[in-house]
Amino acid sequence: MKWIGYVILTSFLWGCASSPQTSQELELELFFSPEQISLTAEQTRKINIFLDHNPYNQLTVYVGPANLDDKFKALLQSQKRIKAVNKLSQMKDIPMRLEFAPQQTADTLLIQSQ
Repeated sequence: MKWIGYVILTSFLWGCASSPQTSQELELELFFSPEQISLTAEQTRKINIFLDHNPYNQLTVYVGPANLDDKFKALLQSQKRIKAVNKLSQMKDIPMRLEFAPQQTADTLLIQSQ
């Protein structure tokens, strides 16, 4: 009977020790106000944490259009947001694929780890 208890306890401990770590974030979503072109301190902090946890992964950044009536101005706002995120990735020397996603929810930025 003791032997069965040891086997169960050992298998449980082995399972806990060998289970994969899944605590890493695979996606980060940020929200902007329509007129915002630079990152807030909180957004910068979140992106830096995400980059620190995913330094060797292929990262893709999808930037939605700004919620503006003028579509051209909305595109320009999105380009400025892309530039702000690109500065952070260059500072950490982490390559990112940056994409404008016109079908994405307005005023959002989504970073995905592949």
